[in-house]
Formats: sequence, structure tokens, C-alpha cells
Amino acid sequence: MEGSEDVAFVGGFAAAAAALGRAPDLIILDTTDPARPRARSLSAALARIVRSRAANPKFIAGQLRHGPRGAAELAETVDRLVDFAETTGAVASHFFDLLHDAYVADDVVRSFLLRENPAAAAAIAARLDAARRRGLWHPRRNDVDASLGMLTKEAAP
Repeated sequence: MEGSEDVAFVGGFAAAAAALGRAPDLIILDTTDPARPRARSLSAALARIVRSRAANPKFIAGQLRHGPRGAAELAETVDRLVDFAETTGAVASHFFDLLHDAYVADDVVRSFLLRENPAAAAAIAARLDAARRRGLWHPRRNDVDASLGMLTKEAAP
């Protein structure tokens, strides 16, 4: 997920259109290759970001090297995905499964979050739980309550 400005702009536009009874096609310009910019639907753009960055083991390993700031970056990633889901409806439920599996269900990443930045761990648990309660995420796993609970119980002082 890109910056919070993207969520505010795209999500705000989508929410305003929905308030007017409209459902616009949300298109993002992918400029990862500036010589060949590509227009992608927001759903397709988010899919690329989740798979190639947010849930990518290389990205996660890089965040593990950055201590508390890396843990905060993982929390911000979850936060932005939930924000896009809340404002645009363009986030498929399985993207939350990917982040849950990569950040919460993975013993190494979960331990890192709890050790380096317990507040980030608790924020991830709270945002994923909120996404589930609001019907934005329908987990495929049966142990989500337990795994999210580990982040909040162990993060408590």
C-alpha cells in the first residue's frame, strides 16, 4: 500500500461517489517502469502490492533488520490495507489472509513484532480484528482469534 495520502485521495473519492449513489471504476497509474506506465484497476494494483511487497518474504526480512521502525512499517501496511478496504471495497478478503499468515501466524515475525514494537503488534491485531468484525475479512483459518490474541496479550505491559 502506498502512502496514507493515496488512501485519503482514492478512498475519499470512492466514499464521496458512493454517498452520491455512484460506483466509479478506480484506476491507478502504475509507474514502477516510468518508460511504460500502465493503468490498472485499484484491485489489480493492490493485488500486486500485497503479493510483491507486503507479503513478500524479502520485504519482510528487510523490515526485520530495521527493529522498531520495521515493525511500525508492517503495522502501517496493515492499516493502509484496511483503510482501502473500508473506503473502496477493492480489497479481496484473501489479501488479509496473506498478511495475517505473513505477520501474525509466522512465529519469527510475530516474535519480532512483540519484541521490537509491542504497540505495532497490538495495532496489527486490532486492525485485522476490526476488518473481520466489519465483514471486510472472512478468514480461511479457524485459529484467527487465538493468533490475534497472542499479539494483544503478549503486547500488554
